[in-house]
Amino acid sequence: MAQRAVIIGAGGGIGGACVAAFAGAGWAVLGADRAPGAGVSALDVTDADAVAAFAEGAGGVDAVVYAAGVVDTMPIAETDFARWRRVMAVNLDGAAHVAAAFARSMIARGAGGAMVFLSSAAGLRGEANASAYCASKAGLRGLVEAAAAELVPHHIRVNALAPGNVDTPMLREVAAGIARATGRDVAAVWDDLARTGAARRIIGPDEVARVALSLCTPGFSAVTGATLPVDAGYLLA
Repeated sequence: MAQRAVIIGAGGGIGGACVAAFAGAGWAVLGADRAPGAGVSALDVTDADAVAAFAEGAGGVDAVVYAAGVVDTMPIAETDFARWRRVMAVNLDGAAHVAAAFARSMIARGAGGAMVFLSSAAGLRGEANASAYCASKAGLRGLVEAAAAELVPHHIRVNALAPGNVDTPMLREVAAGIARATGRDVAAVWDDLARTGAARRIIGPDEVARVALSLCTPGFSAVTGATLPVDAGYLLA
């Protein structure tokens, strides 16, 4: 019987790549996203009860990937806390809802499993005008470490990935926002993003997805509580 994976945020760039990677490796995949589509269930990760019901209905699951996320930028002195809360609600609260719900189902099943949460290089190093995003992704690292420590006796591994600049609709929106705010050409902004980091390139969603898949396989059975940069040297700049 094929192993089963749930991909939260399956409609996004990295989430969609995760669906393809797991399915390509022979897994049965259930996708969920705020905006449902073909083969993707509707799920609001900010609603703890909805996430709990979704996890219960998903049945036996071997792996969960949390790729849902939003980004917002603003100077710290001009923080709009309604926008701040939205970032936290999706990036951190939603991750906690998923961790709690699927921990319950995996513990009850008694077969172990793996969870992978998409953090960000911005959670490992602060970036100007991105306090909400950085804080949410840094908080996710703490959540992963705590959950991993707690779930070790149940043979459930919990890890995070910290991508750098990935070619996704979200990063394209960020580039467009920077261009609007600065009056620069969006192509020039994109080139600047591509030159950030030692490798000086944007990475592909499939590169992140392959690492997420690997973390859910027996080859990584001794890895838990880790936050692994997948950034092509972004943090080395």
